Amino acid sequence: MATDSRRRDWRDGALVGLAGLLLLLIADALVRDAGVPRGDDQVYELMAEEPFATHSFPFAYRFLVPTVVHVLPFGHTFSFSLLAWLSSAAAGTVAYVLMRRFGVRPWLAAALALCLVTCPQLFVVSLRQGRNVDPETVLVMMAGGLAIADRRPLALGLVIALGATIRESALFLIPFAYAYWATRPVDGEALKRVAVAGLPGLAAYVAIRTGIPTTRNGYGKALDIVKQVVDDPQVELRRIFIAFGPLWFAAPFALRDLRYARAGLALFACCVFSFLFVRDWGRVVLLAAPVVYVAAAHVLNDRRRLAIAAVAAFVALDVGYAVYMQAHGVEANIINGPAPAYPVR
Repeated sequence: MATDSRRRDWRDGALVGLAGLLLLLIADALVRDAGVPRGDDQVYELMAEEPFATHSFPFAYRFLVPTVVHVLPFGHTFSFSLLAWLSSAAAGTVAYVLMRRFGVRPWLAAALALCLVTCPQLFVVSLRQGRNVDPETVLVMMAGGLAIADRRPLALGLVIALGATIRESALFLIPFAYAYWATRPVDGEALKRVAVAGLPGLAAYVAIRTGIPTTRNGYGKALDIVKQVVDDPQVELRRIFIAFGPLWFAAPFALRDLRYARAGLALFACCVFSFLFVRDWGRVVLLAAPVVYVAAAHVLNDRRRLAIAAVAAFVALDVGYAVYMQAHGVEANIINGPAPAYPVR
């Protein structure tokens, strides 16, 4: 019966992913796309032309997606877009299955998974014609979160090793796994399982960092980044909020009785630590998606009115962001946005 239930969840999750893909394509067709790649987008385009040449730090380490684009028999714009669309849809599928693992009602799991597929951070990558690895990264984090929930070290090891070639944040899954699998602060059995899962990915990342050439680190010192945000916090606070929208208000209440949510604090702590090195904090926080979506869905699961209100608010957020991007955002923030402080190569 359990096997049949899981097969049904994957079947239904695939349908949710397809529905999310359709919604994403419709929204993309209605909103203006960016034109010539600039900044981060330009770096990924250059990487697709020569994946292992010397490119901008730290993008050069995130070579898998540009390399796949390089070998696909299509134009770069279509290939980047295709990978972003498929990854966003697949993230929705895995999100649905993950929430169902914790007993979330199918309608709520489906609604929140669709909100994820069309959320601002993934939708903007579609507008940028896929030249970013956020959709692929969210897919990695969701798949890793599912492997952790299912207590499958080998599956998690594969996710981390593959994810390390997409974005280094895949390594954040290692402390998350230990926090969930360990039954006490020092748990030898859990440590062995986490080592099986994490060491291949760590080794792969060390090889990547030592073997792939990059330009110098142009982001500045950690405290400089924090000072820039503190001096003008409105932008980053807004980005952090729209990462999960109304789910921010529900998720903390799961800490009391959901072990997965409490273990997820390890993942969230890794994201917060990354604030020292990355300027766009909203994109970093999105890496905690498997924890926040499960936690919020758990809280809303038996509160139908609140769940409907949360989903409606999330839909309004997604639609409002699309309207904003069409009216102002694409022109001001992407096409005519400020030049990056780091060298584009």
